[in-house]
Amino acid sequence: MADDAIASVAPSMNVLDLDPEHLLLGFETLSAREQATAKATCKLFYILIDEIGRTTSFLTSAVGQLSGVVGELSPRLEAKPSMGILFSKDDVAAGDLKKLARKLPYHIEMVGGHMSVVAGTDAAGNLVQSNSVCPHARSPAHEVALTLGRFPEATVRSFSVDMRKGSWRTQLEQQGVLTPGWKVFLLVSLLRETAEIVSLVQATHPDAAIIGGFATGDAVYRVKEHSVESISEGLVGLMFSGNVPLAAFVSRGARSVADTPTFTFGADDLEVIDTGSDGESVQLLTHLAADDDIGARQPALEAAIAAFQQAGSGSGGLCVGLASAPGDGFELTPLDQSMVVQQHAALILPSRRGEESTWPSGSLRFYSFDPESCRLDLTRRLTELKAHAEAKGDRLLGAVMFTCAGRTHHFFGEPAFDATTFSKIFEGVPLIGMYAGGEIGPPLLADAPPSKAFQVGGAGMHGFTAIFGMFVVPKRQPRESELAFADADAVAAAFTDVRSRSEPTPPPLSESSGDAPSSFREALALPTSVAGLRALPIKALKVAMAKLGIGVTPGSEKEDLVQAIAPHIEGGEDEADGEGQGSA
Repeated sequence: MADDAIASVAPSMNVLDLDPEHLLLGFETLSAREQATAKATCKLFYILIDEIGRTTSFLTSAVGQLSGVVGELSPRLEAKPSMGILFSKDDVAAGDLKKLARKLPYHIEMVGGHMSVVAGTDAAGNLVQSNSVCPHARSPAHEVALTLGRFPEATVRSFSVDMRKGSWRTQLEQQGVLTPGWKVFLLVSLLRETAEIVSLVQATHPDAAIIGGFATGDAVYRVKEHSVESISEGLVGLMFSGNVPLAAFVSRGARSVADTPTFTFGADDLEVIDTGSDGESVQLLTHLAADDDIGARQPALEAAIAAFQQAGSGSGGLCVGLASAPGDGFELTPLDQSMVVQQHAALILPSRRGEESTWPSGSLRFYSFDPESCRLDLTRRLTELKAHAEAKGDRLLGAVMFTCAGRTHHFFGEPAFDATTFSKIFEGVPLIGMYAGGEIGPPLLADAPPSKAFQVGGAGMHGFTAIFGMFVVPKRQPRESELAFADADAVAAAFTDVRSRSEPTPPPLSESSGDAPSSFREALALPTSVAGLRALPIKALKVAMAKLGIGVTPGSEKEDLVQAIAPHIEGGEDEADGEGQGSA
């Protein structure tokens, strides 16, 4: 009886009585779909959900069937995704790709391609590969790997090159790829001119990181504003600016050839000769001096032959490692016949990174690689990277992997070594990956310190590498809502401000879209002026918004509805705003 009496006088509490800080904490636990539902409840919820979208960085991935992979990801989306990457083990028909696109936000930027093998982490965080020889292949249903993410402090745009549409350079210019300001590029290619494109993009953005790979299937994909491109001869990419979370990490594995010291060379050991082709010249390395035997100089070609013999038949090939300062790591270039100038007993030096393309002096080591050196390099460097990130308080949200099609169980003696190693070191971190017919990334380094894990500039084509795009962000700082203890007028003002900054509304259905009858516009029966809109009853405005695909927020003023519809009528954007009339 006493409890009943207390209950009868206890004040009731509405969820809207909670402080916005507490509401934010609750909304952060909801999936993106649940947040969208809450956002349509009232102006305050709309503002708080918008704040989550503006401050939440996340990445998540899934491996599954094309028809269900978005559904698998939906409960794990922390906010509305703005970018995506899709790898498929079978070529996806344009119609099926469009169905997938319709399940994603209208403004998402997504690229991908058809691969012989795809890899990724599933909902439980387990690594899965699509090929049947791999024990990670749990089911033939693992046909696509999809990752979705959002990085509100960065701007991300997609672009494509389709050789059926003419010059690739013109297409890049038209899509803003050569406009200054972009910091990171992620490419998926089926184009023989890719090396030229990478060279041009890197020259235009010298401090940008460029990563990617050649698709091993029949098409590359791009999804933008629910339109779909499936390109059989071309290239697709994502480009990032602003506070970019994506960093480039490259590993191949290298061991210094046994008994070969570190060599040095100076101005007297270098010679420039004319190649005879368009006035081009190359820099020859004629002699080397061994660090452990000061003053002992030998022809550079003799040193290379000795290193090749020491590497042995089990070697995966010989590389020249060059450095201005040994402590920064040695930049690797595969040593092949094109670098040998026998009449000079010399080697052609690869161009130096940076503004100065020639070498005034430097250090040199010869390197080779084998399965064990590749294992050690990837494991050591990923472990160092994790320790470095944890010391700084950074969060690794996820990664995309481009690994050579030769780095399989045939080479390592175990399946999916690159992806498995990443998943073991970064347990639970989302990963999506592909086996490439050639990789794109920054220069290869050997004996580099942990501070050189992430690189920018100098991108080119590689072979037998594992390249990871790592999505790293600083530890999230606690939010402080500007609406703490705000009254109704402050909420209304904040709502108006948020709506003015929101993403543009997707265009309405049109006669040309094939999704509406020819009388669609007539069926809307909308006036052609803002004044005419204001004369309509609220119910008619809501019906028009529904047909236009514009969401209605409960509690909106009538003028909010008018202003939402105005851009879709002839001359609507040109008329002056008036005063609100009534409440929705």
